[in-house]
Amino acid sequence: MDHHNADDIDIEHFGSDMNTQSENNTMSVSGPQGVGGSQSKVIGKKPKMTSNVWQVFDLHESEDNNGNKIQSAICKLCNASLVAEARNGTNHLKRHMEKCLAKHGPRDPKQQQLAKASGSGGKVCTFTYSQTLALQMHGNKGCLENERIALLAIKPLIINAIVQLEESFGDEELLSAALSLSSTFRIQLYDRKRTVESWVDDRVSDCCDWYRVECSTTTGRVMNLSLSRLFADSTILNFSLFQPFEQLQILDLSGNYFKGWVDSRGICKLKNLIELDLSENNFEGHLPPCVNNLTILRALDLSSNQLTGNIPSFNLLTSLEYLSLQDNNFEGPFSFGSIVNLSKLEIFQLSTKDSTLLETENFLRPPNQLKFLKLSKCNLHVIPSFLMYQNSLEFIDLSHNKLVGMFPTWLLHNNTRLQGMLLINNSLSGILQLPNSTHDLLDLRISSNNLSGQLPMNIGVILPRLGLLDLSNNSLEGYIPWSMGEMKSLNMLDLSSNSFSGELPKPFVSGCSSLEWLILSNNNFQGEIFPQFMNMTQLQLLFLDNNKFGGKIKDGLLKARFLQGLDLSNNSFSGQIPDWIGNFSLLSDIVLSNNHLEGGVPVQLSNLGDLETLDISENWLSGSMASSFNLSSSVLKLCLQKNALNGSIPDAFLGSSELLILDLRDNGFSGSIPIQIDEVPNLHFLLLGGNHLEGLIPHELCQFKDLSILDLSRNRFNGTIPSCFTNILTWVEQSNSRYTIPPGFGWDIQDERYSFASYNVAFAFNYVDSQVDATPETEIDFVSKNRYESYKGSILNYMLGIDLSCNELTGDIPTDIGNLQQIKAMNLSHNSLSGSIPESFSNLTNMESLDLSHNKLSSRIPPQLTQLNSLAIFNVSINSLSGPVPDKGQFGTFVESSYGGNPGLCGSQIKRSCGSSEPTTPPATPSGAGEEEEDESAIDMVSFYWSLFAAYVTTIMAFVLILWLNSYWRKRWFCFIDACIISSYCWILRNVFHRYDDI
Repeated sequence: MDHHNADDIDIEHFGSDMNTQSENNTMSVSGPQGVGGSQSKVIGKKPKMTSNVWQVFDLHESEDNNGNKIQSAICKLCNASLVAEARNGTNHLKRHMEKCLAKHGPRDPKQQQLAKASGSGGKVCTFTYSQTLALQMHGNKGCLENERIALLAIKPLIINAIVQLEESFGDEELLSAALSLSSTFRIQLYDRKRTVESWVDDRVSDCCDWYRVECSTTTGRVMNLSLSRLFADSTILNFSLFQPFEQLQILDLSGNYFKGWVDSRGICKLKNLIELDLSENNFEGHLPPCVNNLTILRALDLSSNQLTGNIPSFNLLTSLEYLSLQDNNFEGPFSFGSIVNLSKLEIFQLSTKDSTLLETENFLRPPNQLKFLKLSKCNLHVIPSFLMYQNSLEFIDLSHNKLVGMFPTWLLHNNTRLQGMLLINNSLSGILQLPNSTHDLLDLRISSNNLSGQLPMNIGVILPRLGLLDLSNNSLEGYIPWSMGEMKSLNMLDLSSNSFSGELPKPFVSGCSSLEWLILSNNNFQGEIFPQFMNMTQLQLLFLDNNKFGGKIKDGLLKARFLQGLDLSNNSFSGQIPDWIGNFSLLSDIVLSNNHLEGGVPVQLSNLGDLETLDISENWLSGSMASSFNLSSSVLKLCLQKNALNGSIPDAFLGSSELLILDLRDNGFSGSIPIQIDEVPNLHFLLLGGNHLEGLIPHELCQFKDLSILDLSRNRFNGTIPSCFTNILTWVEQSNSRYTIPPGFGWDIQDERYSFASYNVAFAFNYVDSQVDATPETEIDFVSKNRYESYKGSILNYMLGIDLSCNELTGDIPTDIGNLQQIKAMNLSHNSLSGSIPESFSNLTNMESLDLSHNKLSSRIPPQLTQLNSLAIFNVSINSLSGPVPDKGQFGTFVESSYGGNPGLCGSQIKRSCGSSEPTTPPATPSGAGEEEEDESAIDMVSFYWSLFAAYVTTIMAFVLILWLNSYWRKRWFCFIDACIISSYCWILRNVFHRYDDI
């Protein structure tokens, strides 16, 4: 399939652009005088031209008014003159020839003569036309009529996919947003529309020229149909549609995710198939046994479907070179003997559920030699012994098999041409042993195993050509070997989640000049980084998070001009954020959280035009933002929480219309929420808690249609709760069109399928189902169920909550708040809200945590709230509620403290009978409200005592320090003590013992 630059595609104008292009490519026809009215002449001897169009055209040369020579092609059928310059090619001539033959060519087999005048100064030519000559000139007149009709029968399925794709977004605004955010979606829609535009239902159009269709140049029969990723996932594919294509050799239906298939045996009638790709669909059931009748088939891909039953035998397909059966639901045992006759097989892929591999000892012994072998998720437990006889492997993947034992060094010994070796997610243990001699391995991935010990000191000498090394999630320790500086071709290195320690060696930092990805997260590395001799000039992604690095961030990193992602979080870096960080023109993601960085936020961050993630939270940053500070319009995630920043919230924070996450919690921001907040309509998380913000809660917040979590707690907001919160659609109704929250940042090595359409085993890193994931999950803390809960990953797409606690809000709780049916957590505590609890709260069926404590609410608790079956936490303590406490459903599980401080409440939960004439004053015994008040008082007193103790100790230490440093005050102090002692002694003798009355 063709590849396109998605950034240059305008879907809305696609149709008009195609029409314009068609008009531009169709050359205007001039009269006999040629271009510009110049005289033309027939070139006596036609030059040697490779294209067969020159059997229909004469080449003419003429001069324009300025004497410049112009070449033109004169059609022998209609005398039209077209441009014949070399740079224009012959495609426009071919199109004209096809139309002209269709219009002027005879419909009977008799020969006819057409006399054409070549214009002034020319001569009359005689041209003999026949169907045989037309075939010689054109190669073929076009595809067969029955094949053209068959293609047009497929076209409505593609149109239906376009309609469903556009309608799935509901409105033009969401569709436009999706097109702008996702290049993959943009290309997919463009590709489908291009196919529909190309497949024209008229007699002039030759279906051999249609997009995704290739024909034989001699017979005109359709030979290749590339229909991958064209259809809607609701389509049920009828294989009888392909029966007219009797000479079809290549059929690609991959990536369509069909809902099912009909007449699957129809595929077996395509006897000339050489390549068949049915991967990435939802085909269910058993594979038709008649597939074995496709005896000349060379490549068969059935991967990523829902095929069930036993894996069929393919022994009759003796021409097979490529066979992929991975990611299906095959059951029962599988014997390699079922493919033992495939002597030409070079590429084999298998991964099944609960499949047991049998008779591996008899599989593919010499002369059968594989080049590409993937046996992932096959429950092998041990490495198959037949691999001892394979010595031509270029790639092997035995990931996810619970393999035990040592690292199989012998695979490297036996296969000197091995380029890729994947043993991901097994149980291999012991140290990593390498061959004694140099090996040309390019890709080694042994992540998520139990390897221990240190890396071989000579790893850079033994594997000098290694391009990708992934040893993450093991128990490796020690230092990075100096010899790794000899890996001049190393592009990607992942040593994360081990126990490595020490500083990064100088040969490594200065020698790995080709390194693009360096991932050292979750280790014990230490020391300063980015020295002057750092020579990683190609670095694009650098993850050093969760280590013990310290010191200032040095400018050796400046040599990495292509840096795109930087994560230094959870270390001990100090000093200021360097100003030169704004010099990286490609930098899109910065994470410097949880360090000891101080000072202000550098204004040079405004220079980063591609910035998407900025996380500098949990540092010692202070001060207000500079007025010249500005952020890129592409920022998606902005996190500055837990610093000491102050001043008003800068308008620059609201300059990105793409902003999804704004977290400014626990700073010193003051003033009101800017009214420009409505300029970021795609906001999902607005977290402003723990500041000094004041004023009314702006109604502009109600314009966020996709808001998930709103945290305005621990501020000084006053006024009433806006009733317009019901405009936030995600809180009101379940939506299928919400955007997926992006990860923290990072990139994956995309899974690239091995392409057999141009079958060639000499591939370069086109590995299947293998990736290096360098994407930390976005994590957000939010108060739910009376404690901070950490939400990260995909759960963020479903967590919806609002926290307005610890403010100065007044008035009634709006009844419309009960319409926020999707909310899971709501905290309105520690305000001055009055009135009753709205009965509409019974509509909050997804509510898990509801806190209304420490307000001035009155009346009774609505019994309708017992319908909230998901409610796990309910707190209405310290209010003025009265009446019986509900005891049905979830309310039967809530403890007494949930209702404390409400003297008018009664019921079994709070051990107060509703029929007694008890006074409204709470009893002296510690129960009910008294218990809650005691608890609240105890919490306050504990804080007070600790504060008093700290102040006392500080004062004493300061006083002692002054006496120790200043001898004069030290003498005065001791003299004062002596005087106090004598005075006290005399007072006691005189007043207690009545002695020395005369003193």
